[in-house]
Amino acid sequence: MWAVVGVLFALVPLLHWLLRARPTPLRATVAAALVLWLALVLVVALDLLQLRSETELYLLYTPFAELAVLAGLRLDRRIAGPRAERPRGWSRAVGIAFHTQLALVLTATPLLALAFFHEADLPAARALPEPPPGYTILGTGQDCGNGSGATCWRTRYLTGPAGVPTAEAADRLRPRRRCEANGWLLDRRELCTEVSTDGATIVYRVLLGAGL
Repeated sequence: MWAVVGVLFALVPLLHWLLRARPTPLRATVAAALVLWLALVLVVALDLLQLRSETELYLLYTPFAELAVLAGLRLDRRIAGPRAERPRGWSRAVGIAFHTQLALVLTATPLLALAFFHEADLPAARALPEPPPGYTILGTGQDCGNGSGATCWRTRYLTGPAGVPTAEAADRLRPRRRCEANGWLLDRRELCTEVSTDGATIVYRVLLGAGL
């Protein structure tokens, strides 16, 4: 049931646009952009594509779709002029749903972002890259620390290419940027990478800490 509600909620911006936009070239352009944006969310939800911050994508989908529709309707009025008739039937019902959704998004998105991106969490599996050729994976692990500065991490234990000293093999894996934001706009938690050695073993670890 909740899946059906979620799909209907996600379709509101697209339906509102299709019912309200006039038959100009802009109608197909904005509709295509909304369909592609929705398709990206569905692909991620079905685990066909992995992102570092999937929750951020879900939170950003509706605000971006709503803004695209509002901007499109504004341009539609400039191109085709003001509408003479008032919306009726399904157009009116979907319009009410659209503006209700807009009000909810404006108030709920910042609160949800604060709730989701305040606590430490395990980094996405994608944040731990596959090692280059020549490296052998010995094992993996994951854990979380406690306290106000809590951090969660994923670890991969490796051995380097044959004939290459462990320290040198570890240096080859170190990224140029040690820390960066986990998301694009909302998820500003630091995602950090640590590469160390333990005897002949390379310890590759990505850590995701709590937000402010």
